[in-house]
Amino acid sequence: MKGDYCFVIPCYNEEKNLNLLINELKKVNSIDKDINFILVDNGSVDNTRKFLNKEVKGLDFISLCEIDINQGMGYGIKEGLNKAIENDYKFVGWTHADLQIPFESILRIKKIMNENIDNYENIYIRGNRKNRDSKISIFFTIMMATYTSLLKKGFYWDITGLPALANKDLISEIIIGSPHGFGFDVHTFVHAKRKKAKIIRFNVYFKAREFGESSWDHGFLSKIKMSIYYFKVIFKI
Repeated sequence: MKGDYCFVIPCYNEEKNLNLLINELKKVNSIDKDINFILVDNGSVDNTRKFLNKEVKGLDFISLCEIDINQGMGYGIKEGLNKAIENDYKFVGWTHADLQIPFESILRIKKIMNENIDNYENIYIRGNRKNRDSKISIFFTIMMATYTSLLKKGFYWDITGLPALANKDLISEIIIGSPHGFGFDVHTFVHAKRKKAKIIRFNVYFKAREFGESSWDHGFLSKIKMSIYYFKVIFKI
């Protein structure tokens, strides 16, 4: 049964996580039938697509979006969001498949939207990550927040915190021209502020990743490379 809310979850080589992921989505659905999901096979080269096509059969609250060649995390999210918009969901958001973000936060972010939607034309909600895994991660979060806030003349903290949620009309506008890579999150954040949307943050307590590994975070040097990438992307927004 189609509800008003839809969350996009990009899956890139997440084969080992998918059984747990779908179980978490079933738990959310058992509590709230108004929440739907679009799982994006973002050009995986493992058995992600095969697993998804088999396991979501009969689950009417989950639909699939398939991308043959990976073009970046942002591209996968955007394709899923466009599908959600085409299906006329009123509220559209996204999160990750790696299970570090508790799926209870999906229920919380929906509750926050419902409590505020009558008071504002446009609302943009993002998780604010807590209990990060290391002091290095916290340092880079502060560095990127400071850079973004100074450059874009506003307050931007934890620019990639998830989950994220906005009303459909706002989503349709702020994804225009978004980068295909990791810069997608900060692009939507900056453009939501430019649209004078009501920005709401809420705390999300991260969990350790159970399976697999990050596609980019392999230590200090990888964080330096990603920071340079973000510096360039944020400057262009």
